[in-house]
Amino acid sequence: MSYKVVYSLNKIDEISQLIIDKIKTVKTIMLRGELGSGKTTLVKSVLKRMGVNDSVTSPTFSILNEYDFAENIIYHFDLYRVKNIEELNVIGFEDYIYSQNTCFIEWPEIVLNKINLKYLDIEIRYLDEDKREIIIKEID
Repeated sequence: MSYKVVYSLNKIDEISQLIIDKIKTVKTIMLRGELGSGKTTLVKSVLKRMGVNDSVTSPTFSILNEYDFAENIIYHFDLYRVKNIEELNVIGFEDYIYSQNTCFIEWPEIVLNKINLKYLDIEIRYLDEDKREIIIKEID
């Protein structure tokens, strides 16, 4: 499964629904893209459509934000500032990603070769102020 779509930001809910439909079978979502490309904006949209009422913010400094809703837990990681895998071991990163809960991971490059599970690989490319290109691939 692979999608490549150019979208305007006012159509982000349609992209979010594609991701929500996949979350039923794939619990880990890796988000790649340059600073300001819209990774956190996409996570906010997905969580809002899923029914999360909490304020969704980037976990750049905390590394992890947790959202509880409807007897589910969603973990939102931002690994931008993580320098080595040992930093993730300290917070129990593997326990989170293998927990069967949904995990969104921004800046996942440091862990891509270290996990053994199915995930969605999402790359977002900034085209202009209002347009993005998104490539969604399911990786086994």
